Amino acid sequence: MMGNNRRSHRTFEDIIFGTINTILSKLVEKTNFSKRIFDFYGRILPIPQTIVRGIPIKVIIPLNQVGVYNTMKSWEEREPEVLDWIDSFEKGCTFFDIGASFGTETLYAALKKDGPGKIVSFDLSLESSFNLAYNISLNNINNVDQYFIALSNRSKLISFLEPTQYHYIKGRDKYDYLSLNTISMSIDKFINMSLLSPDYIKIDVDGPEQNIVSGMSATVKNKRLKSVVVEVSDKSELPITKFFEEAGFKIKFERAWGEEGKIFKNIIFTRK
Repeated sequence: MMGNNRRSHRTFEDIIFGTINTILSKLVEKTNFSKRIFDFYGRILPIPQTIVRGIPIKVIIPLNQVGVYNTMKSWEEREPEVLDWIDSFEKGCTFFDIGASFGTETLYAALKKDGPGKIVSFDLSLESSFNLAYNISLNNINNVDQYFIALSNRSKLISFLEPTQYHYIKGRDKYDYLSLNTISMSIDKFINMSLLSPDYIKIDVDGPEQNIVSGMSATVKNKRLKSVVVEVSDKSELPITKFFEEAGFKIKFERAWGEEGKIFKNIIFTRK
C-alpha cells in the first residue's frame, strides 16, 4: 500500500514539476523574455531573524533549501546539549567548529555575550559554506575565520558527496547527490599552518568523524584543549571514545537518538 502511495506521489511530481521544468527549459532555449524570470528570482532571498536563547540571528534561506528552513525552525530544540556546552565557554576562548553547516553553532557562539574571541569554522559543502559566509556578513560578525576545506587524518585527495537540495529533477533521485573531489588535511597540520590553537572543538560531519579525530593526535596533547563534542555513529563511537580516553579525556555527557534506522550520539569529552 505504501509503495502505491509513493508511486502516486511521484506521478504527481512528474505531472506538476516535470511540466513546469519543461516549460521553463523551453522558454530559456527559445526566448530572450526568459531572462526576466531570472531577474525576478535573483531578487528573492528570505532573511528571517530567529531568536536562539535570547540572541537574535539573521539567516538566509534559499527557497530550494528545505533543510535549512527545518533546522532554523528547530534551532533551540535540535541539539540543546551543544548550545549548553557553548554557554559554558569562558570569554575570549578559541572555538573550532568542524561541520559548521550554515552556522548553527558558529553564529550562536559569535553573537552571544562574552563568547569566544576567535571561531574557526570548517565545512566542505558548497552551499553550506556559501550560506555561512553570507550569514557572517549579514550579522556583522568579525571574529570568525571560515575555511572551505576537508579535514581528515592526513593530507590526501578525497571524494565528497554534495546534496543538490533539489527535490524534483526529471531523471534524478528525489534526494540527489553529486560527487566532488578535493584535498584534505589533518587538524594537526592546520594548526601548524595557521598557528591557531583551540580551547574547544565541535565535530559534526556525518561519516568521516573517525578520520578527523585520528588526525588530531598532537592537538589532544596540548593542555589548552579543554573539551570536544563529537557526533558519532554506532560504528565510530567505540574507537573515538577509546582515542579520547587514552588522551586523558572523560565522557561528561552523551545523548543518543535514532534516524533512518541508525543510531547517532553526541558525546562531550572533557579533560580529566
